[in-house]
Formats: sequence, structure tokens, C-alpha cells
Amino acid sequence: MSEADPLAPADPLQAMPAPERVNYATGVLLDAEDFRDEQTYHRGRLAAALKYVAGFGTLAGLRVTPPAADDAELELGVEPGIAIDRFGRLIELQAPQCIRLARWFAAQSTPDLRAAIHRTPSVAVPAAVVVDVFLSAATCGRGKTPAFATGPFDALDAVIPARLAENASLELIRRTEGGPGAIPTPANFWPPANATSDTLLQAVLGSWEDGSSSVDGSLEPLAEHVAGHDTSALFLARVTIPVVLAEAAPTTTRPTLDPTLRVSVDNSARPFIVLPGRWLGRAFTAAPLVQP
Repeated sequence: MSEADPLAPADPLQAMPAPERVNYATGVLLDAEDFRDEQTYHRGRLAAALKYVAGFGTLAGLRVTPPAADDAELELGVEPGIAIDRFGRLIELQAPQCIRLARWFAAQSTPDLRAAIHRTPSVAVPAAVVVDVFLSAATCGRGKTPAFATGPFDALDAVIPARLAENASLELIRRTEGGPGAIPTPANFWPPANATSDTLLQAVLGSWEDGSSSVDGSLEPLAEHVAGHDTSALFLARVTIPVVLAEAAPTTTRPTLDPTLRVSVDNSARPFIVLPGRWLGRAFTAAPLVQP
């Protein structure tokens, strides 16, 4: 699981820049900004094509798997895969990742855990902490190379990252909405494949986004997003962690993990992209969308 590098520059695609190409000519002096603009133009055109041709969501893989029955660490797995986020950026996990739920649970405060408690009929167990797994883009610096110092600095040995790696970040977000059916899930407003031509045309004409929803690199949140978190992140799965906590317990009582019940993972609600006629080239392994 990767996190954004605080020393890496912000991704210019988050500002939804205008598609402007660098105009080269003999005798023109180029600086670092010109080369960044060149990269941004090509990345932005690709992102726009992916965003409007395919949409956003899981393209392949990224299945979230529950802990094994005898796993004391409660290791939640995320399989390798690739997705498109709301900016049109590709996010790829090239190796399996894991989140150890037992350690995550121990690191949470009692009020935070209690706020995420849900009971029957909202969940299939008497009491559980409900969290969602989100995937988002993360930029990390790789290597170091000498450079002139920038900003309020005076140094002859300044360095910057030699490369910017496009990584992925996984996050567990607690769901604190109360009441049956109160936790929102992603909604797909695109017409179904058997919709009339008029309905499809209406969808095409009404689906343009001019970038006005982007303010300081953030997008308007969707139903599944939680305030204070990355609104370009992709919902992957909903995780139900059974706990022991009496309904009439004092507010200071901390919930404990229930060792008699399995952690459940629901992959069925995620946004995903399927293009007609897609050629996979090999058989795939089918597994239940809700496990165990």
C-alpha cells in the first residue's frame, strides 16, 4: 500500500488544465516548465479519452478478499489489477497488497469504532464495524538528482526526485451512517445497453463535464465518498468486521473483535468498466462477489 510522497509535486491533471501544446521553434529557450507542460498535454489527452470513452472504475482485477478463517491478523487482501479514476488517470496495482485488520482495529480510538458500529438488519451479524476499501492515485519520488534550489532556500547541493512513480494508495474508511440502508453505494446513471437511441443520445448530450466541479484539485463528492477524503478515489469493496458490543453498553466501552464470526467482503457494488467484445485471451477464475 503506497501513500503520496509529500516531496513530490502535485499532479497537474487534478487542475484539469486546458489542452495546450508547447510550440517549439529554433532559438526558443526551454525550461523545466515547458517539459512539464509537454507531459501534461499528452497525459491530459489520454485521460480525457479514457474518462469519456470508458468512464471510471475497475478495468481488471483488484478483487478484495476476506481473511482466512484461522488468520489471527485478519489479513484483508487486494489482488493486482488496474482501474481508471475520476480524472481519467490509470491506477495500477502490480502486486498483491494486504491490510491487517487486527492491527488497524487496535489503532482506532473507541469513539471512532463505536461511530462505525452497525447492527441487524443493516448487517448480517448482531454487531459489526463497517468500512469501505478505496483506491486512489499516489505520486512518489524515485531516486535523487542534483538541481538548483527552489523557493526560499540557498543551497549548492539541492536534489529533487529523479523520477515520479505513478503508484496506488489503499485506504479503509469507516462508515458512520446510521440506520438500515443508510450507507450509500456507488450509482451508475448511464442508460442500460438495451436503452432506446433517444435515451442514449440524451445521456451523451448531458454527460459533458467542463471541469467546473474541480476546485483546488478536488472533485464534487459522489454518494459513496466521505467528507475529508479523496473524492477522486474509487470504491472497491465494503467490509463487515464482526464485533462484540452490547447494545446498552456505556459509551466508554470499547468493542472487541468477535472471533466466532468471519469478516465479510462485498465486491458487488463497485463501479466497473466492461466494453462489449472485449478480448481477454484466457480463462478467468470466478469467485463469489460476497465472501465468505
